[in-house]
Amino acid sequence: MFASLGLWIYAIVAAFVAATCALFVLIAPDRSSKDLVIEPFRWREFLLGFTIALRSADFRWVWIARVLLTFGMSCSLTLGIYMMQSYIHPALSAAEATLLAPKLYLAAAPLSMLSTILAGRLSDRIGRRKPFVIASSLILAASFVIPIVSPTLPALFVQAAVSGLAYGIFIPIDQALFIDVLPDAKSAGRDLGVAQLGFNLGQAIGPIAAGIVVSMTGGYLGVWVTGIVVVALAALAILPVKGAR
Repeated sequence: MFASLGLWIYAIVAAFVAATCALFVLIAPDRSSKDLVIEPFRWREFLLGFTIALRSADFRWVWIARVLLTFGMSCSLTLGIYMMQSYIHPALSAAEATLLAPKLYLAAAPLSMLSTILAGRLSDRIGRRKPFVIASSLILAASFVIPIVSPTLPALFVQAAVSGLAYGIFIPIDQALFIDVLPDAKSAGRDLGVAQLGFNLGQAIGPIAAGIVVSMTGGYLGVWVTGIVVVALAALAILPVKGAR
């Protein structure tokens, strides 16, 4: 879309954001805060409040798992355009890679959306969270093996599709797991904001770490190996959680 619309694509995104926010404000029910009693604002308590949730062992383990899995996911997708030029055989030109790399996200989308809906419903039905998060981590780790075994363009797209399946399972269940282990329900908004930082941190450090691995090893194989290790650690991080099943 950027190739055909140029910078106007950002105007479309901006309009979509504005429209959805407006719909949320107009349609989503809310209760009045007119009679809400709040304590006086103090900067020290405000800043320290963001560390309260991470002092809870269950919350901290779930947060670490989110950082690790998002880290692994961002490693694989962010460098796709470069892997198409320097890792797969036969290698693509820069122009070909630029055209095809965004389609990796499209390959991940269908299974991601389907697994999000099905996994969320199934988790609620059986009342379990941890097995789904562990399974999604292991599926994602397994997807990284595909381009190691077959460094080809089709393998990259298969890997993207399988990773979409894994991430679709992870997203709703991980969020539900965070809600299950909240240390204080009255501070859910603040603590879920801290949980969201796990996504941001993983997405930020993943490409940086992947670039360092490429620089140190001289190739992209190390990125997949690193992804396997990191995502496997995400599965292990869920095991000590005691406040959810």
